[in-house]
Amino acid sequence: MPAIHAEHCYTQSANTVWQRIHDFADLQSWLPGVTGCTVEGEGVGAIRTVATATGGEVVEELVGYDDDARQFSYRILKAPGVSASADFVATVTVLGAAGGGCKVTWQADFRAGNNAPADKVEKARQGAEQMYRFCLSHLAGLLDSE
Repeated sequence: MPAIHAEHCYTQSANTVWQRIHDFADLQSWLPGVTGCTVEGEGVGAIRTVATATGGEVVEELVGYDDDARQFSYRILKAPGVSASADFVATVTVLGAAGGGCKVTWQADFRAGNNAPADKVEKARQGAEQMYRFCLSHLAGLLDSE
């Protein structure tokens, strides 16, 4: 499975950053390009439908949530360019750091189709990783302006 990994360090405390991103239904408040978000259900198993600025729609299922560990995981059920068989699962974790700051990691794994050309799989992996890095950097700007 191709691995995707991005991380960013913040001057804010882990609790401050977690409070900003922990709500599965509030993605549009911190993720650029999201114009709306609705959630059906509560807790693990909840389904989130995300509307994007490009008119796309992404549907995700919350598959893990640990408030004490400041971590959540989700599975993409439907997204442009992601096949249903991709088994795309991502995890976001907020870790405390020395000096009172924190580090956020966003990692994911997905299954590429048997016939998927390796170069296209790698391009998709790099694109997702670049998007995660951009989003974490955007979050830093939001936190710094609050």
